Amino acid sequence: MTRHRNVRRALLVAAALALFAAALRATPKDGAKSDTLQPQPPVRPTAEHDGMSRLEGTWDAMVEVSMGAPGTAPQVSKGIETNRRCCGGLWLVTEFRNDAGSRAYEGHGLTGYDPSKKKYVSTWVDSDLTAPMISEGAYDATGGTLTMRGSMTSRGKTMPWRSVQVWKDDDTRLVTMYMRGPDGKEAPGLKIAYTRSK
Repeated sequence: MTRHRNVRRALLVAAALALFAAALRATPKDGAKSDTLQPQPPVRPTAEHDGMSRLEGTWDAMVEVSMGAPGTAPQVSKGIETNRRCCGGLWLVTEFRNDAGSRAYEGHGLTGYDPSKKKYVSTWVDSDLTAPMISEGAYDATGGTLTMRGSMTSRGKTMPWRSVQVWKDDDTRLVTMYMRGPDGKEAPGLKIAYTRSK
């Protein structure tokens, strides 16, 4: 263990020295200014980033999964979601856990706002996936609705999906994920009703 730690420390020192040497080589010798060495202003959260603070905290979740044959009752379970902002407020970290009976489910998400795209962007991994779900979308303040679109790969199949998150009030929201069936029609496959924990 100590040997690995020493090797890792030596590699980090070597990398730092290489970066320092590269910076010295990039320094203009004639006194001219270099854009690469000018201090960059810190990245500040936008109003869209600050809007994610509404999600911070702990939420009780009622989960309904409707992946069976048409007409079958959905699987219902309870879960807990926790959200916190990180990286100077630029990102929202989500942790979700629930027990659907046969086994426990765990998911982790990272959501931010890309000003160049003018869209929210998100990455999601969980205990049912071996490839991350990547999505992006926009928030409609008029209806208090965030719509995200993406795709996921599960058991060798790639499936497009759309999620709609509707705020009822500051302590209640509903997320519905729509999946496309074999007939090409979109249908709700997952619903999660969130209530802020007391």
